Amino acid sequence: MERIEIKEKLKKAIQIWKSKKYKIGFVPTMGVLHEGHKELVRRSLLENDKTVCSIFVNPLQFNKKEDLDNYPNTLENDLELLRNVGCHIVFTPESDVFYDGVKINKYDFGVLGEVMEAQFRPGHFEGVATVVKELFLVVTPDNAYFGEKDFQQLAIIKWLVKLEKLLIQVVVCKTVRAESGLALSSRNLRLSEEGQLTASGVYDALIFCLNNTSIFDPQTLVEMAIAKLEQRFEVEYFEIVDEDSFERIEKWEESKYPRAFVVVHLEGVRLIDNMSLNP
Repeated sequence: MERIEIKEKLKKAIQIWKSKKYKIGFVPTMGVLHEGHKELVRRSLLENDKTVCSIFVNPLQFNKKEDLDNYPNTLENDLELLRNVGCHIVFTPESDVFYDGVKINKYDFGVLGEVMEAQFRPGHFEGVATVVKELFLVVTPDNAYFGEKDFQQLAIIKWLVKLEKLLIQVVVCKTVRAESGLALSSRNLRLSEEGQLTASGVYDALIFCLNNTSIFDPQTLVEMAIAKLEQRFEVEYFEIVDEDSFERIEKWEESKYPRAFVVVHLEGVRLIDNMSLNP
């Protein structure tokens, strides 16, 4: 595995692959890699000739400086994980160099930029769109791999690819979960052992909704799920929306693809998850 820190050097390596007609897969990350990231890389390796993974803690998508300052650095472990799984190139740019000369765009995401994550993390999606666009322009992959856990962010990236007319296939991968059902996340490392057990209650609330769509209307389920979660968590939001429009739904007939979204806080850690409510 080759580690590259400079954009131009990476572009040259990509050009060589392109000249050989290699299909290129790309897995962008912010480090602190876990089994979920490994699955994305494995999928890319299976479906492409070459795979690039980036590790870049993007300062633009943190709306609180303390969150950026407290973000863990596990680079050596991350590099070892990628080496063992078979990644071909890992791109690890420095922030000041990465954004040198990059135009920071203002985007109008429509409803996507007004609800849930956008509401509670102002500026976050602008930062995501800026870094992903620049990474796509540098790597120019055929396929880019993202997990379903950050579903609204995934929708932003699909929107961006369409807006910028990028010839990139966004590949959606299922959320990887612990045996308890807890969605794997870099943030989970900050939970105590007891906290990790408690955190499975997020998954339980989602499963409760999935199992009761034939009994209760969407907003009644939302109220019941919040009541369950409030026994153990500080609830930021719980919503049931159409996964295409991101509009809140009042009746099941209003959406072919209803999806529940949740964010809670436990032990000072922000936990995010979602689940399709199609039976």
